[in-house]
Amino acid sequence: MRSIAVRRRPFGQRKRAVRRSASVSVAALIALTAVAGCGIGGTEEETEATTIRYQSSAGLINYLEVADALGYLPGVTLDWIGESGGGPASLQALATHQSDIASGPFNGAIAKVVSAGVEVTAVAATYGSSGDVSSSIVTLDDHPITKGQDLIGKKVSVNTLGANAEAILDTYLKKEGLSDDDIDKVTLVPLPGVNAESSLRQGQVDASYMGFAAKETAMKHGGLRVLADDVDFVGPYNGGSYVLRNGFIEHSPKTTRALVGGITKAIDYAQTHSTAEVLHLYGEYLDRHGRSDERKSFTSWNGNGVATPGGVLRDQDFSIWLDWLKSSDEVDADAVNPSELYTNKFNPFADRKTE
Repeated sequence: MRSIAVRRRPFGQRKRAVRRSASVSVAALIALTAVAGCGIGGTEEETEATTIRYQSSAGLINYLEVADALGYLPGVTLDWIGESGGGPASLQALATHQSDIASGPFNGAIAKVVSAGVEVTAVAATYGSSGDVSSSIVTLDDHPITKGQDLIGKKVSVNTLGANAEAILDTYLKKEGLSDDDIDKVTLVPLPGVNAESSLRQGQVDASYMGFAAKETAMKHGGLRVLADDVDFVGPYNGGSYVLRNGFIEHSPKTTRALVGGITKAIDYAQTHSTAEVLHLYGEYLDRHGRSDERKSFTSWNGNGVATPGGVLRDQDFSIWLDWLKSSDEVDADAVNPSELYTNKFNPFADRKTE
C-alpha cells in the first residue's frame, strides 16, 4: 500500500500548530506583497483594467467562466492562469498582483487576512451548502466509526488545513460533545480532493471531508457512509467568496461592476436552470478553451451550493467562522466587523430577501 504524508502533531498541539501555520501564511502573504513594492493591498494601474487574470478551483464550476459563456461580461477579457492551490494560495496570488480576482477562498480565511491588514473585499459567494448540495464527513460502510467520539485518535483527510473543512469538522466534534483536548487528538491529513476517495478506500485515513463533485462521485461508487452533513449542524450557508483587491475596486469601478454583475447573473442562471443545462454550457466552454480534459471532474457535479440569490453575502456568512477563529485564537473576533469584510454594492440581486 502506498503511504501518504500525514501532517502529524503531538496530542494537544493541533490548535497551536494550525495557528502557527496560519500565522506564517499571513506573514508570508504580507511580506510578499511588500517585496512586490505595492504595500498591503497594492497599487493599481491608473486606467481601468479590462483583462482579468484568474484561477479555477477543483470540483467547483467557476461562475466567472459561466458568465463569460453566457455573454455576461461585456468589455471584460478573461485570462485563465491555471488551478488554484487552495484558498490561502488564491488570496496570496490576489494580494501580490499575480491574479486580479480570487475565486472561492474560505470566508474565514478572508477574515483572517483582512484582520492582518491585507486590503481585500469579498464581492459574491462562490460556494456553500444548500438544497441538495452539502459537504460531508464520510467513512467506509464497514468502518466502526458511527459518532464523533469514534474519531478520537483517528485520521481525517481535509483539502487544506485551517479552512472550511477544519472549521466544519471542529464544529461537528464540539456538537458531539468532544473537549478541546479530544479534538486535538483527531489528526487532520491535508489531501487534494481528487485523492480523498482513494486514500479512504485504501485505509490510509479513517474518514474524509468531501464535497461537491468529488463527494458525489465517491458516493456513486458505493461502499461509503455519511457520518454527518455540514447543513445538519450549521444550516445552509455560504462558505467561500469571490474576492477583489480594494485598490482594484477603487481604480476600476466600471470593470468591477461588470465583473460582479456578470458573476452574480451566472450564479442566478445556475440557480434557475437544470444541472444538465449548466453542465452542457460549461462543458462546451471548456472545449472551446482547450480544457476538455476537465470535463470528467464535473460528471457528478450537482451545484456549488450557494445559499443566497445571486450569491448575495451576509454578516452570518462570516460571523460563524469568526467565532471558530476566535476560539482558536487566530483572530480577535471583537476587532473584526463582518460587514467590513464584504460588499453587495455591485450585486444586482442585493435587494432580494436573503434570510
